Amino acid sequence: MTLRVYRGDRFSQVIGELERLGLLRSRFWFERLAQWRNLPQRLKAGIYHIPTPISLWGLTKWLSETKPQLIRLVVWEGMMAKEIAERVERLGLGEAERFMEIVRHPQGRVRFPFEWHGDLEGLLFPATYFVPPLRPHNEAYLVQLMVDAFVERFWKPYRNEIDHSPFSLRELVTIASLVQWEVKMDEERPIVAGVILNRLQHRMKLEIDATVLYAVGQRKRRVLYRDLQVDSPYNTYRYKGLPPGPICSPGLPSLLAALRPAKVPYLYYVARGDGYHIFSRTYDEHLKAVAAYREWQRKQGLR
Repeated sequence: MTLRVYRGDRFSQVIGELERLGLLRSRFWFERLAQWRNLPQRLKAGIYHIPTPISLWGLTKWLSETKPQLIRLVVWEGMMAKEIAERVERLGLGEAERFMEIVRHPQGRVRFPFEWHGDLEGLLFPATYFVPPLRPHNEAYLVQLMVDAFVERFWKPYRNEIDHSPFSLRELVTIASLVQWEVKMDEERPIVAGVILNRLQHRMKLEIDATVLYAVGQRKRRVLYRDLQVDSPYNTYRYKGLPPGPICSPGLPSLLAALRPAKVPYLYYVARGDGYHIFSRTYDEHLKAVAAYREWQRKQGLR
């Protein structure tokens, strides 16, 4: 028999659910035994798989001693907020659109210990969260949980460095999100961050494919020519500088790469087909690297 105790439930609601499940032969005696075991204060929100048949004495003892199961919500590095929202809905923890409404308009709904303007894309920290069942309209609780994780894992430990960075916190998270989407290998993240910084300093367009995919709202293996034409401030093939905000949730290695970019002479990079990149100083070098990658793709297609 499965009992779901929702976050914020009153003990009277739990008793009502136990009655609905047919587990209470006497509400009067259950309440007395529960008070004796201090169950109203000890019972935690979660999912309880209750063995049956079970006596009232056994039920109160079992509920007071059992650790409930929680719902596992995994936020992968590089997920977009809308993908997190969809996962929240699939797990029955809330409505995707309501979650996104809070992400888009967090003012007055989500607390920050720092100044932040705009939506919360990028602040929903990648981690595995174990959460209890939630009643409807509790999406803000999940958003706050993820923002709090960002604060604890990145902002607090590295606050001094963040304060002395030439970039605002939103700009740092934006750079980190570009690095996160573009790079697979952690050792390359500071290098790509350095390339982004170099291109910004040279007032070059970033021309990062990941920003185009974010602008068109989908993930795919290849960016097509027509995708590059999308008129969006996130399209770094059309507009110079950083996009208006982050494009996904960067993990700690990408955040640290943005905070501590490598000092490199490179202005270009291209994938080489094995998860790593070829970095170039000049456009001519870059064209040769692109040709080498296309040749690799051609050979792969022949196999």
